[in-house]
Amino acid sequence: MSLDAAIVDHTAGLLLRYFRSGAAIEGAAPRLDQRRDVDILKGHWAVSAPVRQLTAYLLAHPHETQALLSYRERVDDAVARGRLDARRTWFYRQQSGIPSALVTHEPVRSFNTGPNLLLAWVLREAASYTARLFSWQGTTSPYLPTIEKAQADIRSVQKIDALREPLRAVSLGHRPNAASVRDAARSRRQVYRLAVDAYRLLQGLERGEADAMDRVARSALIAPLEDWRRFELAVGLSIGEALAQATGGSLHLHLLGAKSSGPIVTAGRFAIYWQQITGYHQPPPLEPSELRVRAVLQAYGINTGTERPDLIVVDRDQDAVAAVVEVKYIAGDTATTRFREAVDQVVRYGRSYAPTGATAPLLSRSLVALSRHAPARIDPDAPAPFSVDFEALKQPHGLDAWALALLALP
Repeated sequence: MSLDAAIVDHTAGLLLRYFRSGAAIEGAAPRLDQRRDVDILKGHWAVSAPVRQLTAYLLAHPHETQALLSYRERVDDAVARGRLDARRTWFYRQQSGIPSALVTHEPVRSFNTGPNLLLAWVLREAASYTARLFSWQGTTSPYLPTIEKAQADIRSVQKIDALREPLRAVSLGHRPNAASVRDAARSRRQVYRLAVDAYRLLQGLERGEADAMDRVARSALIAPLEDWRRFELAVGLSIGEALAQATGGSLHLHLLGAKSSGPIVTAGRFAIYWQQITGYHQPPPLEPSELRVRAVLQAYGINTGTERPDLIVVDRDQDAVAAVVEVKYIAGDTATTRFREAVDQVVRYGRSYAPTGATAPLLSRSLVALSRHAPARIDPDAPAPFSVDFEALKQPHGLDAWALALLALP
């Protein structure tokens, strides 16, 4: 198994543990907010692989939807436009006094069939939840391209002539009945089987089925991210779980379900921010070399900008940053080169999150996470960050020593 595939497996496992165990109520507080967390999962369902495959297939085969022959009742004068209904004709003539009236059942082709209504319902639900998922994003969210592509595809699908009638007829408040699902599942047409797969996946999420949550996590919550972002997410979730175990507090995910400036995980008294400067950032006094760099850039009209740590751990009880976490996914460089780079960044960031001249305690609680070959610390008493790689991260107690260091805060 490749490293990236292993990271995806690990991250999906963390998410699955959270959503599965969260359904149980621990003490007085539920670990899983059913309405919030299921909405997050359903938002990701709308951009998951089964829904994307359905919309892609419809765009490639716009005439795949099938109209069936149905009948509508007509009343005409001396003209039969379909099968004659003798009984209704006799009653109508008695009531109306028109001796030449005929009640017939005219054959018409209609797209308002059970399979088409199921298909339309899935598309309407996906459109609703992609809009909700989009509203949760910040301007720099890595999920935006995926969501925008999904929205564009759904809008294109909704313009297909054959789907306009079912889309007008369907109501999100009324789900497809069992007969519609059964007829769609038995259809020889691929589009209806894809619609059934997407619909059953949504039902599985709502029932809390592990397989459904795993499919959505892999194809929608993890897959759209670049390799290095996946590893950052894996580290963020892992340190959240480690802190929850160490504190005995509740773990809560806020992935894409809250403000973009908020934490992605809260664990007991700790909150974990991903790619956020946060309000705790205080610009440190610039060193001579930094002043020179700023002067050179100003000569070109360029701002120096502000770097963001990969992850920041905040102690909410102390209202202070407890640790800076720098994550490095090793692709071309050596582990030693990337570790040097990470340490340089942690030291530099520490100046912005600790009082001047007192960065050593923050540095000793910080963490460098490498995708592989993390070095071992020789001097455990030195004011240096902890070091961990993905292999250690996967172990049940791989982050225990680091989590205990954070618990030792006064």
